[in-house]
Amino acid sequence: MVRVAIFLLIFLMDISSYAAEVCIVNSYPIPPAKKLEKKIRKLLWEHHHKIVKEDCSVKILIGTPAVVKELKTGSETKNVYTFVLFPEKFLLQKRKNFYGVRIFPLPIRTYKRFLKSLLLEKRKVAVPVSRRMLSIARIYLPPKYFKIIPFRNSPVETFRKLLRYKYVYVFPDPKLLKLINLVTLVNFCKDNNLLIFSGLPDLKKFGLDYVDNIDYDLLAKEIVFLVEQSSKKRILPCPCKKR
Repeated sequence: MVRVAIFLLIFLMDISSYAAEVCIVNSYPIPPAKKLEKKIRKLLWEHHHKIVKEDCSVKILIGTPAVVKELKTGSETKNVYTFVLFPEKFLLQKRKNFYGVRIFPLPIRTYKRFLKSLLLEKRKVAVPVSRRMLSIARIYLPPKYFKIIPFRNSPVETFRKLLRYKYVYVFPDPKLLKLINLVTLVNFCKDNNLLIFSGLPDLKKFGLDYVDNIDYDLLAKEIVFLVEQSSKKRILPCPCKKR
């Protein structure tokens, strides 16, 4: 009995050493975000963390609006976030109390998986980008691999220039992702034997040649990992399923 009691005491001490009170703020009422939140809640319960509405030691922020709201508070609470397309835009990589997991794979990673998946040779990739998004696009699209081709109103403006390339990458640009613009671009690429790819899984239904598949199970695990530990990397890469 004494040995059992000692074992239970050590076990309980071990649990209490990393258990946290966690708030979850989900600012995106969309199926993928809701699905991820359920996975996170299950893992937190399995890891003996307590989910509370306020006065928590760690906040999990799902979505850019949740992050923006938290930044305005100036709180020093530890924050773990995801579903933020452009964390560098908010300098989250420099904020000591923010840790995150990308929901959008870095373009260079998607490019390498695209080449490997389709057994292609390296070539420079054309990327139509609206002028409004140029400053952000330049952060994520290294010129060694990508050629940014700006447009004002529609990617149709870039079509003549796209013909100089073999690969076209779809950047998460709101103007580019408008249905009519996206469909027009995809159809143009198909008609002219250009391979088109993206890191956005929602674009798979539009018939792109390659689209990354996000591993939401692994994403949830990495969120909980960041709840429990601090990482030297402020932003972990988006976990994608292997093909």
